[in-house]
Amino acid sequence: MDEKQAETIAVFRYGVLRDLVSRPMAPGEKEQRLAQIASHEWTIPGTTRRHIGRSTARDWLALYELHGFAGLKPATRSDAGSSRTLPASVQALLLDLRAARPRASVDSLIRAVQLAQEPGVSLRLPRSTVYRFLKAQAPPPPGGGDDRRPDARAFTHEHAGDLWTADVMHGPRLLVKGRGGRDKTYLHAFLDDASRIVPFAAFYRSENAACFTDCFKQAMLRRGMPRRLYCDNGAPYRTHHLQIVCATLNVSLIHSRPYQPRGRGKIERFFRHVRTAFLPHVDAAMLRDLGALNRVFWAWLEGEYHQTPHRGLEGKTPVERFLEDQEHVRPAPETLERMMRMKVVRRVGRDRTVRLEGRLFETPDGWAGEKIEVFYDPYDLAAKVTFKGRGEREEMALRRLDLITNARLPRPARPGEKVAVATSKAEATTGISYLELVASRFYGPEK
Repeated sequence: MDEKQAETIAVFRYGVLRDLVSRPMAPGEKEQRLAQIASHEWTIPGTTRRHIGRSTARDWLALYELHGFAGLKPATRSDAGSSRTLPASVQALLLDLRAARPRASVDSLIRAVQLAQEPGVSLRLPRSTVYRFLKAQAPPPPGGGDDRRPDARAFTHEHAGDLWTADVMHGPRLLVKGRGGRDKTYLHAFLDDASRIVPFAAFYRSENAACFTDCFKQAMLRRGMPRRLYCDNGAPYRTHHLQIVCATLNVSLIHSRPYQPRGRGKIERFFRHVRTAFLPHVDAAMLRDLGALNRVFWAWLEGEYHQTPHRGLEGKTPVERFLEDQEHVRPAPETLERMMRMKVVRRVGRDRTVRLEGRLFETPDGWAGEKIEVFYDPYDLAAKVTFKGRGEREEMALRRLDLITNARLPRPARPGEKVAVATSKAEATTGISYLELVASRFYGPEK
């Protein structure tokens, strides 16, 4: 099992436990929640089981309380590396049967393969092994679902920080000097459900995961950490990196159901307010660059929106309502920026360079050909970028590749390298120089 698979399982286990670890439990509430976990059907990564026992959930909870998110990663199997593959003939037969009978159950396919064997041959096919093989090679078609949609329900969380909603809005285009085109902007924003305060919002040049992660980091640095984060199903909110960050910070990451964007009405109303109260007053001078646009937006957000009484808060302003719950807000750790960094694995080239987000970085001497783990802020590659070898603790700095400077530096001699006059191997062994013979014949004997 590789690191990403282990982290995926750990994220699932944290999702099972998030109600148990996100807030203090009332007497008897813990056992009630454990009973709900045991009675619920789950889609568990790597297995066909659908239920989780109370004792298993208790073990996961004890590991999380003792080791944090890292304790939820599965331990290495004692038989790791041993072969568990199905015979090639059985694999081919299973694939043929699945193609011919796409809706057949796994058990019926196993029985068909067993009956197809020669008389007297007993073939044992573990259901979990066959299920994993078919899921990887020939996943079954999606079944029909119930199109009935339950009624929506209005809600407001009790305290600030209980729930943040994240979303992105298409913003105005920048007037780029010297270019005929215009650069589009995107407003990334977070909204606190209880106080209606906006922990952070800013216009970015893209709606990708790097911009969203930077906005999330800035929001937590200013207004503390949420207990739950509610997002839609867009690609920036489904990254493996975001799942790891939220699990590490004990933030429950919740996604709305596909094509059912319920629960995001408050932030949609905030975006509508931005479109009617802010954007109509933006002039050409404010669109000369992203910094100028964000400068006036932040002034409007803090000086107008946050200071204006809100109808949903019984006449209180978002700042007043947020300050009432100051004691309930979880402060961000001092190491937040370090924890929010992206981690990728790269192999160092023979010229000691690695490529990161389309840019080249250079390692110190001695790392050519090695696999390294690189840590960086995807939104700000000008910030410090570090790396370490696989399994090592200490991080070292990666610097941007400077070809001009490298051209001026002398090439270090290789160990044991000696500077020698080039001689022909044939001349050294025979005493005959082919070119000297050609020259003497062409020019004649020397006088």
